[in-house]
Amino acid sequence: MLEVYVKDGCPYCEKQIEVLKKKGVDYKLYNVSSDREALKKVRQEYKADKVPVVIEDGDLKSIGFGGGG
Repeated sequence: MLEVYVKDGCPYCEKQIEVLKKKGVDYKLYNVSSDREALKKVRQEYKADKVPVVIEDGDLKSIGFGGGG
């Protein structure tokens, strides 16, 4: 299952979720706006400085969506 890290009001995050839903992909959503531990994890473990961040089985798949985020 994918882990998807998003933040409030992010149009790129909304687009990422829309694409995953259309593909029927299962994912667990983490909101870095309200979940400080999730924010800490993506910054420290994956060196992400923008969202959405997609993780699959512990491996970083993408940071940002289509050059945005």
